[in-house]
Amino acid sequence: MKLFRAKEMPVKLAFAACGKVLIDSLRFSFSVTSDGKASEKGLCVSFSGDAIDSGIVTLTDLEWIEDRRGKIISHKVGMPLVTKKDGKRIYQAKFEHIHIPDASQRVAQGQTIEDALSSIIRKDIRFKVTPHYTGEDEPEVMLNVYPYDNPLMGSCTQWLKVTSDQDWFEHNLGK
Repeated sequence: MKLFRAKEMPVKLAFAACGKVLIDSLRFSFSVTSDGKASEKGLCVSFSGDAIDSGIVTLTDLEWIEDRRGKIISHKVGMPLVTKKDGKRIYQAKFEHIHIPDASQRVAQGQTIEDALSSIIRKDIRFKVTPHYTGEDEPEVMLNVYPYDNPLMGSCTQWLKVTSDQDWFEHNLGK
């Protein structure tokens, strides 16, 4: 295992917040944060899996939420269904203009806990998407977010359940 010094760290992302379930027609929020060095090349968001490929799960209304000097700006973006070389279909949105900050510069010396937390949250890269699914079972889809500078080793991946039960949390709280 190779250890990196601060200046040698590769570009890498990590989930800052990500739920476990996509619920039919309810907005799903997730965010990523830098876990490595800065990059100006941007990132890519994709959703894949058999449920996406077969069309039983569809996604609409991808939104990127930007914090620009304390002002929240929402950008609705397209997330086309693309066909990969292997013939499988995935949803993919490219964000070549998003700046990925340097993870080592997240908290300044002498900041209060509140200011440090606010600084960390402001640097998160946030997204929302609306899933659509009417089936009875709970298929899984894979959410993958990767930086263009280091797509293989810098990505973060999460498997998510999909349900049509809008009261899923109430029905599954004690399980």
